[in-house]
Amino acid sequence: MLETKEKGECSCGRSPVGKRCVGWHLLTEEEYQEALAEYNKMPKNQQHGLYHAKAIDGLGE
Repeated sequence: MLETKEKGECSCGRSPVGKRCVGWHLLTEEEYQEALAEYNKMPKNQQHGLYHAKAIDGLGE
């Protein structure tokens, strides 16, 4: 069973950005491994921008 967290916090441990949930709990193990491999191939600045809170929430558009 997943531990209860505050709204928006990752409880599955799959988030590549730490505490912030990016929805990877919905992926199968195979999809997760593929997404993680693609994420790890990205330059650090692109990794940060991809899952930045503003990018997820749609702020600043």
